[in-house]
Amino acid sequence: MKAKLFIIFFFLMLISGCTKNIDPVAPDVQNKPNTLLLTSFELNGKASLDGWISPGPPIVKFSKAVPLNGGNFSIFLKARSLGAYVSKNIKALTGKHNYRLTFWSKSTEDPGSIAIYKLSDNSKTLIKDQFITKNKWSKFIIDFQLNSSPSDSIQIMLGGSDFIVPQGFNYFDLIDLQSID
Repeated sequence: MKAKLFIIFFFLMLISGCTKNIDPVAPDVQNKPNTLLLTSFELNGKASLDGWISPGPPIVKFSKAVPLNGGNFSIFLKARSLGAYVSKNIKALTGKHNYRLTFWSKSTEDPGSIAIYKLSDNSKTLIKDQFITKNKWSKFIIDFQLNSSPSDSIQIMLGGSDFIVPQGFNYFDLIDLQSID
């Protein structure tokens, strides 16, 4: 009887030793040659705005709440009426091009937003926007097309919640802008 238990125990140990943990794959810019922007709000393991323009704390802060493959930090914004906007300008490709913006986001209490603008000379034109209403990390995709001159830029603007009371927070991470021509 003890021999049978030993054989069963040995067999279970053998099977459990054959499993392998697979770590999630981090985004790899080198595999995406058309990448214009890839932000995870960290640099060398530390929280970083990575060139994004922000009003700073306490309106915009870093959070350790991240989506799968989101690294160690995301950014969260309070209410827009408090000035909770974060933006980054990216040089647009000259001519007519198709773009794809992917990002992960979640919202508490009331919706946040992301907006895409075309900056041309002294004008700012809204191209597309998206309200964030999901309270769990979700991946969003926005496709758009621009016809740009050499001096034009694309502005990505993250916005906080609508209202101060009840105050919601809006989280963003893994913002990826690609040319998809």
